[in-house]
Amino acid sequence: MNTLGNILKAIKKHLGWDGANKIPFPDLFGRFEDIIQQNNAAMELIADMGGKTGGEYLFDKKYLIDKVKQLEELVRLSAYDLNFITNNQYPQIYGTIESLARKLENILAGKVALHKKKPVYDLDEIDEFMEDVAGYKAYNLSIVHNLAKANVPSGFVVAIVGFRNYLAYNNLFKKIEELIEAYREEKMSVESVSHAVRLLILGGDIPPELRREILSAAELICEKSPESWCYSVRSSAVGEGGDFSFAGLHDSFLNVSYSELLSSFKKTMASLYNPASLEYRKKMNLFSMEMAMPVLFQGMVKSRVAGVLYTVDPNEPEKRECILSASWGLGNVVVEDQGQVDVFRVSRVAPHLIIEKKIGSKTWMVAPREIGSARKVPAELQNEPCLTPQEAATIVEASLILERYFKRPLDVEWSLDEGGKLWILQARPINIPRASGLQRSKLKGVLEGHRILLQERGTIAYQSIGAGPVWIVRDSKDLSEFPSGGVLVSRFAPPWLARAIPRASAVVTDIGSPTGHMATVAREFRVPALVDTAIATKILKPGQEVTVDAEERVIYEGRISELLRHKLLRPETFETTHEFRLLRRLLRRIAPLSLTDPEAPNFNAESCQTFHDIMRFMHEKAIQALAQVGKHPRSLLKQGGKRLKSDLPLNLVLIDVGGGFTKDVGRGVYIDPDQINSFPMKMLWQGLSSPQAWNTEPIAVDFKDLMSSLTKTQSAEVAGNTLTDVNLAVIDANYVNLSLRLGYHFTAIDAGVGPLIENNYIFFRFIGGVTDITQRSRRAGLLMSILEKNNFRVEISGDLVIARAIHLTREQMKDNLYLIGRLIGFARQLDVLLKHDSDVEIYFEKFMNEIMGSTENQ
Repeated sequence: MNTLGNILKAIKKHLGWDGANKIPFPDLFGRFEDIIQQNNAAMELIADMGGKTGGEYLFDKKYLIDKVKQLEELVRLSAYDLNFITNNQYPQIYGTIESLARKLENILAGKVALHKKKPVYDLDEIDEFMEDVAGYKAYNLSIVHNLAKANVPSGFVVAIVGFRNYLAYNNLFKKIEELIEAYREEKMSVESVSHAVRLLILGGDIPPELRREILSAAELICEKSPESWCYSVRSSAVGEGGDFSFAGLHDSFLNVSYSELLSSFKKTMASLYNPASLEYRKKMNLFSMEMAMPVLFQGMVKSRVAGVLYTVDPNEPEKRECILSASWGLGNVVVEDQGQVDVFRVSRVAPHLIIEKKIGSKTWMVAPREIGSARKVPAELQNEPCLTPQEAATIVEASLILERYFKRPLDVEWSLDEGGKLWILQARPINIPRASGLQRSKLKGVLEGHRILLQERGTIAYQSIGAGPVWIVRDSKDLSEFPSGGVLVSRFAPPWLARAIPRASAVVTDIGSPTGHMATVAREFRVPALVDTAIATKILKPGQEVTVDAEERVIYEGRISELLRHKLLRPETFETTHEFRLLRRLLRRIAPLSLTDPEAPNFNAESCQTFHDIMRFMHEKAIQALAQVGKHPRSLLKQGGKRLKSDLPLNLVLIDVGGGFTKDVGRGVYIDPDQINSFPMKMLWQGLSSPQAWNTEPIAVDFKDLMSSLTKTQSAEVAGNTLTDVNLAVIDANYVNLSLRLGYHFTAIDAGVGPLIENNYIFFRFIGGVTDITQRSRRAGLLMSILEKNNFRVEISGDLVIARAIHLTREQMKDNLYLIGRLIGFARQLDVLLKHDSDVEIYFEKFMNEIMGSTENQ
């Protein structure tokens, strides 16, 4: 068989056109378009659900059921289409979809959706999906560990699986259910039911495997001598300390010896059914929420002094003061009100000076790691303050970081060890009458006396209010001394700002987008953020105290206490409703995105943890499947491809699958640019072919840069480009999928435009270069700044740039496609020019003013 015959045979085999399975290219493309539309519709649903999390919208359970059903249908349809165009390469996606669908069904039914099958988890293993598996207290401590400049004692949690295993091993499920039902129907008193259930649990046996896991995990806390160590054993029931208080209703134990760990485990589980706990559940209508008791084990801190901090005074929340109670030894004396303690009023404003103090006569203390009752405090310490001013300030600073994240006044249990190290033992909301804060309408008179520095500038990335000293960041070195509670101000919004955001009271940038990476991190940590103000770094001065109102887009000079109190103590919204809690639980399985790099080993169907992951995976694989046609360049003309006439070194072939060419196109091999009828392709080409976008002069590349590019293993598929000799664009009247390889750079653009704004989108990828990773990463950061300036959502990983824009008007599509066309030419040799970090801003201004600015004169 001749060479051409062999190529055609390979094409048919690759595309599944041999034998009975003949799939015309337009049919393949039609399914691909369906996947794009389904992806956009799914992202719209996710955005709609996420928009309800602000607590300002009223919705019922039917809304949640309908949205989940619609989302599941879209995801399933995309899975069918993907396997159609890939000849069933990804059957595993069906199992992943059904697994997630079952978890969502369980959440809607009020059941706990198991994250994994392990009964025991170290605190470091608890991730963002495990609140309902590890219980709120253990889950919360994992967050605290990442947010505060403090430590959390080492520990582990026996999760809901362990609790269930215990009940199943002792055949208790049915017996307990019958007793609880008798209480609900008022056939038995709460005391009788509580006593009966607790006897059942205390009289059971721990499954041998669970027993071994608990003791093994405890031994890891103190490997040298676990038998001589003491532990805390705490309740961590679902919802405890989070949406619901359960304060003091479940049992916890301190200074537990190794030999008493297992019995304390059973006692803690049994406390789930205390009379007060059962009555609380009945009053709050919580029996529909599964009753389960994860149990938290931690090593005891060698506590020199411990206590509780309230981030606001519950009785006088309008004051800018924290209430700090402390005593020697463990915190029992403070928490359980067992004796006199020291009470400090400490300023909420840095440097957190002590405003007032009352030193108690501290007679008794519970010593750390001592089995038995309390003992007397040494006489010389009984009337001495147990905290220095600096120690009090440290505790307040760490607690206010937590408060900024949780957006609520907090009750924080803390401990200082013998070396002065701060440990956070627990953090939970304080219930304060929300009417204590001024209403927004009543703040007008208060605000009129304050000078406005910026007003109606920029875009809100996260709505909230914060205040503190201005800290202007120009490069990553400026972050090393960023003060806790400072207002982070930056020209750009690079990803490395993220590490300071948890400590910031607010974030303000000159350039940036609410869909950018930095804005996403600000929302994750609930830090008020204003982006794209254009002039913040020129107006705000280092060290200047300001209040950032990212609800009204105003920045005031000075600290406005009334406005901050309004934010913290505003009346409750719908966030406390059962439906709102369901929504939050659903979104944990729907919205987060963990699959970001198509080249990562875990970029597969089995690794998808959410519906967002699944849609991302299918979108990527669909693009790759369509681009596979380009692996066989000679087949492109067979598919009706036309070579584009151009002076640019592109060797571009266009395939029209419906209205992409004008009607005067003949049967020849070539097409003129003015014969392109595809709207998105025309806009791209106008930008791509613009003389201002291309620097045709050779750029000097040093030997190091050249060797970096030659030795770098570059996968063309990362950019969605699998072509070698030609570049490919698949088009119709309203769609383009363009793959380009320009020297060492790979680019992919996927865009669709039509009559409905919600179906309009642009997807852009860029990777590669001839320099080392440092310069290529600078170029990635520059591209991100330019794209975010134009409202793209951008992710970068090394030198890989992935950008998306959705729900654009036709005019916005035109402008953004033109911008991307110009950006491709501009970025072609850009990495070679970015020798220093300061070059990023130079070339940003060059592109915006000289390259894009030239369009105004055309």
